[in-house]
Amino acid sequence: MYLRFEENPNFGFSDDRLFQERSEPRAVTHVLRKRQGQEVWCPITGIDNSGQPQPALACKVEDSGEGVCYLVYGGLWGVRLKDPSCNDEWLMDDPHQWGEAFLLLPADGSDIRLA
Repeated sequence: MYLRFEENPNFGFSDDRLFQERSEPRAVTHVLRKRQGQEVWCPITGIDNSGQPQPALACKVEDSGEGVCYLVYGGLWGVRLKDPSCNDEWLMDDPHQWGEAFLLLPADGSDIRLA
């Protein structure tokens, strides 16, 4: 799987990446992240190249640094996450939301909620 990114307001810039897929992609609704010292389930979405939400997806991949893990990815502008207490729509300027190019999470799936 080849992930291509554009420079964007969601996370800035990231080099394109190549991963070897080990499973079919599935939609993801939440990921477990550390926020203010606590692990919490954060809503997640993909972001297309016009800044609009689209489903975030996850599949198992082989990564040279992590071994087999889950790759969570979105669109050309990566993925966007928000604090669990944030009920706002997906917005680039919301201070309770942040962007990432992609996430690599443990292969056991304990940090992912699939749709």
